[in-house]
Amino acid sequence: MPKVKKPVQAPKKQSATEKMIEECVKKAKARKRSGQTDSEWRQQYAQTLKVESQTAQLSQTPFEGAATKKKSER
Repeated sequence: MPKVKKPVQAPKKQSATEKMIEECVKKAKARKRSGQTDSEWRQQYAQTLKVESQTAQLSQTPFEGAATKKKSER
């Protein structure tokens, strides 16, 4: 009995958000391969930002802070 071939589907067109996320993931994986840690990258990125006033202290993890606290903890 011959195998039935499935029709080839055209690749799905990505939205701008999906493209941005894919690019960020690729860059993060490349940084990990090169040996750079996430905290080192965040420190270097924070230094490149233009700010006119005092900045808040950089957290040690990307999810540390009030954004992840439950309503009862605030």
